[in-house]
Amino acid sequence: MKTMTPARLLKALKMFRGFTAAAAEYLRDKERLRHLLAAAVLIAQGRGGKLLKDIQLLVRLLKASVSGAYTGLSARKLVAIVAAILYLISPLDVIPDVIPVIGYVDDAAVIAWVLKSIAEELKDFRMWEEGA
Repeated sequence: MKTMTPARLLKALKMFRGFTAAAAEYLRDKERLRHLLAAAVLIAQGRGGKLLKDIQLLVRLLKASVSGAYTGLSARKLVAIVAAILYLISPLDVIPDVIPVIGYVDDAAVIAWVLKSIAEELKDFRMWEEGA
């Protein structure tokens, strides 16, 4: 059984970086982004748990940022979030998703890494949401 070793995590993060150019394109095309976010939510619903809550949070943040309602996130961080979502839905993973349960470990690791990298911004966004 494959596990998320440090080497696999590094490979997943390198693959994630490969999605950044595509992520920037999604951010320029609101309709395409909307479809991507809907697909990510469907995948996360199928997996449930913390991943679903994390994806729902990222989707709300992206929607508020792209609409201009929330301005507390840099373009670079928006690209990172979309790249992580692209990694999640991509069939090309470090650990293939067809492997039950363990196939999702790399997806969750990439999402967790992005969440950690924007932790302060997420705290600000949650406060903004509560006050909005």
